[in-house]
Amino acid sequence: EGCLRQTWMRIASLLLVALVAICRVQPIHSFSSVSSFVSVRPSARERHFGASAAAPFPPLVAGLRLPKRSEGLNSQHSGRRRVVSGYQGGKMQVDASGERKGKVCVVGSINFDQTVYVPSMPLPGQTLHGTLYTTGFGGKGANQCVMAALMGAKTSMVGMLGSDDIATFTRTHLEAAGVDCKHVGTAPGASGVAAITVSADGENHIVIVPGSNLLVTAASIKEAEGDIQGSSVLLLQNEIPPATTLAAMRCGKGKGPFVILNAAPAPSVGERWQEGQWGDIGEMLGACDLLCINESETAALTGVKVAEGDGFEDSLREAAKKVASLGCPRVIFTLGGAGSCLVNEGGEVTMVPLVDKPDKVVDTTGAGDSYLGALAAYLSCGVPLSEAMSKAGRIAAISVTGAGAQTSYPKGDAVPSELRLPK
Repeated sequence: EGCLRQTWMRIASLLLVALVAICRVQPIHSFSSVSSFVSVRPSARERHFGASAAAPFPPLVAGLRLPKRSEGLNSQHSGRRRVVSGYQGGKMQVDASGERKGKVCVVGSINFDQTVYVPSMPLPGQTLHGTLYTTGFGGKGANQCVMAALMGAKTSMVGMLGSDDIATFTRTHLEAAGVDCKHVGTAPGASGVAAITVSADGENHIVIVPGSNLLVTAASIKEAEGDIQGSSVLLLQNEIPPATTLAAMRCGKGKGPFVILNAAPAPSVGERWQEGQWGDIGEMLGACDLLCINESETAALTGVKVAEGDGFEDSLREAAKKVASLGCPRVIFTLGGAGSCLVNEGGEVTMVPLVDKPDKVVDTTGAGDSYLGALAAYLSCGVPLSEAMSKAGRIAAISVTGAGAQTSYPKGDAVPSELRLPK
């Protein structure tokens, strides 16, 4: 593991040197996204953490992805799950009325991505010839915010850029996408960057240096209080300091916005939460209205592996029960090609199958972020939860057919008419 990490850090250093030279002679092209810190092959189910308990974030985690599944819902499960077109269970309420309607506030990370495309992932010590090098914009927070903006939501971003050239083109890019950046600050030093390797089958490895993302503080949240509390949906992730994420959740909880936490990367309950690096897990989950996690994040956060087959529904219920015991009343599990699943306060499992599966997967980078951004946009406009889940899944399916993250997100005429936000 140590050897592999050193290899990727050398690659990241070389890419940063290349970036400086390239940025002087050619414009930046919008490609790729970032997951967090280091992501292993998306098929991996386990989280692996570094030995240092003093590090502010776990240095090695599994990335958010859209798993490749050729099958849909198994017939053996269909009789035991509720498959619906409109969610009626629970007590979830999203205020999408008046001035709040269509407003989404995202608190999170902003990164600049450098992506190399290779025939296959290199082994430790192996040198490969790549097929393409691109640069672009990422960060889970920025990805989700841009997706919501491209859908037509009124989005505001709370984050931090550095004092480098990267910050200049990143801010320009976000504003051009329709994101309100008045609460995106500037701090001395480097902006967040990511080195991404994408194989021919669309899988990715990601190394990030968070840079200015570590400088988003409680003061940043205080300054953005009006936008946070005035939004219909507040969307957060785990790529900025956990204390700041919790401060944002406290700012929004009970003050108007519906609070969604995308716990990515998801720290291990046994290893990271109890070491105090991520604050109190019960307090954080208790401050959100909806938790959204994929299969690998579910395993890391709850210790429950989502088991396909006869134990599928039971494993989801068990994971949701553990989350509920920590304070969050409802969970969305994203299941790739099988769609998504909601487990509400009473343990009711609501399956939302994915329709219009992509014929070919080009790049899964940022697919989970497109789902979250679209979901927030739909909910902010009053779309029922299961309908929003279904439509967001279709948006994510479109995103994996293109290269990169934000550049693969559909907009304008590329969004099918039935997936556009209601007026």
